[in-house]
Amino acid sequence: MFSGCAAGFAVLGAYYLLKPLRDEVFVGDRAVGAELWTGTFLLALLLHPFYGMLVARVHRERVLPILFRAAALLLVGLYWLLHRVPDPETVGPWQEQAGSFWSGRWVQGEQGWQLLQGSRIWLQRGFYVSVSVFNLYLISALWSALIERFEGPPARRLFGLLAAGGSLGAIAGSALVAVAFDSWGSGPFLLLAAGLLEFSLHALRSAGACQSRAPMHGSSFEGLGLVLRHPRLRLLGVYILLFTLGSTWLYFLTADLLQVHLPEKGDRVRFFSGVHLVTNVLTLGMQIGLVGRLMSSRGLLPGLVLLPLVSLVGFSALALAPLLSVLFAFNVLRASSRYALAKPAREALYVGLEPRDVYKAKNFLDAALYRGGDLVSGWAFQGASALIVSGGAALTLLVLPFMATSVGVAWRLGRQTDESQG
Repeated sequence: MFSGCAAGFAVLGAYYLLKPLRDEVFVGDRAVGAELWTGTFLLALLLHPFYGMLVARVHRERVLPILFRAAALLLVGLYWLLHRVPDPETVGPWQEQAGSFWSGRWVQGEQGWQLLQGSRIWLQRGFYVSVSVFNLYLISALWSALIERFEGPPARRLFGLLAAGGSLGAIAGSALVAVAFDSWGSGPFLLLAAGLLEFSLHALRSAGACQSRAPMHGSSFEGLGLVLRHPRLRLLGVYILLFTLGSTWLYFLTADLLQVHLPEKGDRVRFFSGVHLVTNVLTLGMQIGLVGRLMSSRGLLPGLVLLPLVSLVGFSALALAPLLSVLFAFNVLRASSRYALAKPAREALYVGLEPRDVYKAKNFLDAALYRGGDLVSGWAFQGASALIVSGGAALTLLVLPFMATSVGVAWRLGRQTDESQG
């Protein structure tokens, strides 16, 4: 158990060293946010059959080392490139509106839009896309290994403690970025994250989560078919799509407000690291004192339903008062309810399923479908922004019916799973 918590600490610590840096790239490139999410989805879709082929043909004790070390090498490569690519340069005069994604980065100022060009912009975009995709694959694979290691209904009690290890790592990563970003810059965080991924492999081996197990065989693309054939997984797919809609809407609204209220890069990085730090402190308190007992005594339903309820209330509050304080509180409460309750409950949905469902179907839901939902939601937000002249309040109200629907879906999914798992 301790080694499983240590693995979660290392993986989430690595991610939260990178997440504030990634989110700041999105705010700086907000004019082409939907294009960034399109690239993220395409990379996730491209990698999905390779992941399916990996678990179908390779012994499962080798899957995690391949994934984690590929991600670590990517981070080292990005660090090397960031130290050799010059900063972007301003090109051309001010103009009334932003140009194309391919021409460079368009930044809005008091006099209009101005174009920045240079290889570093594309490197930052590559960093955003690769971190957005690899975190899903790594966390999905981590939970698949832990689910297979801790089987049966008693696993519900353990999942809260396993998630608490991840929360400690997220707290450490967020706090370090908040304290050291001004003096360190971005580069050292990439190397530290790579080191944490290597440490997580040793912790997983100690936890017995990298035991020798035969390949699963089958098709590289069968994740979608497994989801469509299983009623619980189909309903979980709908839950995830509605969740991604809420996440996308909040993410874009946050970027829009920060562009107005926090024009400096360092201020935005500290805002995001502050959100992550408070989120994970609150999450850890709930995971230690509440989650395991709640899931054991009340089942999965409360954990699944709380997140859409918080989303419904939070978007309503943000529509009435689009302030930084409200934005900060909503981000914290939504993320903490997600990580403390909804995430462990979602992982416990796979308890009792076949290993093929735990790896292939789960990866399809966690990566391809998740990023597909992001893609559709991102372009929907862009389209709604172009059509709705009145701005943020109307855009916020637009998502409320979907959040209400997600409450009903979560209720049905929790009831069905609790009845089937006993």
